[in-house]
Amino acid sequence: MLTFTLDTNCIIAVDEARPEASAVKALAAAHDEGTVSVALVAISASERQKDGSTLETFDGFKQRTSQLGLGRLALLKPMMYWDLTFWDFGLWSDDSMESLERSIHEVLFPNIPFLWKDYCAALEIDPATTKPDRKWKNAKCDVQAFWSHASNKRDVFVTTDSNFHAETKKHKLLSIAGGRIELPAAAVKLAQQE
Repeated sequence: MLTFTLDTNCIIAVDEARPEASAVKALAAAHDEGTVSVALVAISASERQKDGSTLETFDGFKQRTSQLGLGRLALLKPMMYWDLTFWDFGLWSDDSMESLERSIHEVLFPNIPFLWKDYCAALEIDPATTKPDRKWKNAKCDVQAFWSHASNKRDVFVTTDSNFHAETKKHKLLSIAGGRIELPAAAVKLAQQE
């Protein structure tokens, strides 16, 4: 059975009724039929919301995905990060987990420091008094989305984010995780072959 991982952009597509929303819903329906396994990345709960706010609890994310008709999908836990992830839904990490994360980060964001303290040092800001800013946080969330997919050894990472589809990056990511990176419509075609 093929396994699919939906990134944050897939949730946004459904929430905002974007053109790819029907493909995301079709993948969820295939999951319900038991022909494929589809999961969401729980790091999506850490992303900024439409109104610019952040969620206070992980239950708020579960409610949102339920309202969108995606609440029955599995959730892949990210690595635990202070001021980024939810303590009730994250994984304590070890060296091998961080090594995989660094490899993914180096492909996706080679010009953004991996650690928050190094990012702060480069921008001359105090990490003790500043919460992770939008640019660093977005990069970390994207890396954790793919890390969650790769660490769970899933087959197809589904995203509309052009950074994952970039010619200079896609093959490197696949060499790390194997499988495929697909747009929602292409992912549905794969699911229909099952």
